[in-house]
Amino acid sequence: PASDADMLRHLIEARGISQMQLSRDTGLPKSTISEVLAGKKRFSRKMIHTLASYFHLDGSILAANYSE
Repeated sequence: PASDADMLRHLIEARGISQMQLSRDTGLPKSTISEVLAGKKRFSRKMIHTLASYFHLDGSILAANYSE
């Protein structure tokens, strides 16, 4: 499976938006988005829910690498 960073990068590019736009649209801090893209942070449960809703995806797609 793709890493969280790879998945988020793909979704951002496919939508044609910036990290800042994603932050504004979802309320997720830009720093958190940047950390995920840099591979320093993984998706939290809240992020999975927020991103799945925003990108109109089943949350299980984003949760493939999730572990508590």
